[in-house]
Amino acid sequence: PPPPPPPPPPPSFSTRPRQTSGREASGARRGVEPTASGGACSGDAGPRYNIEAPRVALAWIKNVEYAGLFIADHLNYYKEEGMTPNFLSGGPNSPMPSVNVSAGNAQIGFDNDFRRFMDAVLLGNDLVIVGAQYQRSPGGIISLAKRPILTPEDLVGSRFLGQDGVETIVDAVLTMAGLPIEYDYFPAGYSVAALVEGQGDTYSAFAVNQPIALQREYGMEEGKDFFFISWAELGLAGYGNMLFCKREFLETEFDTVVGFLRATIKGWYYNAEHPNLAPKLVLDGPGKDLGLEIEQQRIQNKIQQEYMHSALTAEKGIFWIDPEDVELNMYPSLRATGRTNLPPAAEVFDTRALEVAYEEITLPLAFRAGVE
Repeated sequence: PPPPPPPPPPPSFSTRPRQTSGREASGARRGVEPTASGGACSGDAGPRYNIEAPRVALAWIKNVEYAGLFIADHLNYYKEEGMTPNFLSGGPNSPMPSVNVSAGNAQIGFDNDFRRFMDAVLLGNDLVIVGAQYQRSPGGIISLAKRPILTPEDLVGSRFLGQDGVETIVDAVLTMAGLPIEYDYFPAGYSVAALVEGQGDTYSAFAVNQPIALQREYGMEEGKDFFFISWAELGLAGYGNMLFCKREFLETEFDTVVGFLRATIKGWYYNAEHPNLAPKLVLDGPGKDLGLEIEQQRIQNKIQQEYMHSALTAEKGIFWIDPEDVELNMYPSLRATGRTNLPPAAEVFDTRALEVAYEEITLPLAFRAGVE
């Protein structure tokens, strides 16, 4: 596929402190009427939410995948919005972000699996996506030169190594391509060693993770010794690291969502201009006990940038989402795998908070010196 368009130059930012309450912002700024949808978190938001310290459920461990969040925290962008978020680590043995948010353990979440998130919605969880870090998911598959897996046809008859739940994604690829669901599936963890040892022909991976391990730990060269192809290239379009919350929280604390989104966007634009800061922040702070290597984190931070940009973000800015694109290009793969009762995309993908956030990303912001 053609490379994504280059990212737009970073906009300048307002650093005006957060001034209004959620109700004032949702009504006065956007004409949104607060609603109470019932349940433990409905009604008057005041005593029910600690909006100065919202809990944010991450989809993975605290590494540079969340560079923009850690930079926004470090540079006080969240503080300028009147909040100090508490980031809840994800990854192995952690609840899925949609579970954390639906259960009230977190107010905001990031989900890196479009199909899994939509399944949570179809189960009756009233969740809404307000932005997307990745315009296309960096998830995909790795194969070695002895048996390259580059097309859906190549998956037929293969030995597939994958994490829990990935087989449903493989089934969707084959179904969308009109191919028989014929392959052998073997559960695997998050290390690519099983593929290198010949336990399978292909392995579910992320462009920002396992390919780096093959290069650094095994001395392999991408395009020669191994190949990575994304799920999107295999026919499954979908956003990644989608920023979401309960619909009721969006309506009653609209300004909190706007402020979090605005500070996060500013953090990611800063990261694009200063890519060496986040790896240091991670290893010195939230990721210091995870055994991370700074060079690997630097490479990952560089790779993920291309997944954050598209023609849409070139026009409107990072984190932008398009319900029409979801209907046309993302929903078909869901319907092909039996998810036929999908809600209108515009009900799940809500751009109002993005619109307000970008209204104030307009004034010059002097980037702090001496932070790298």
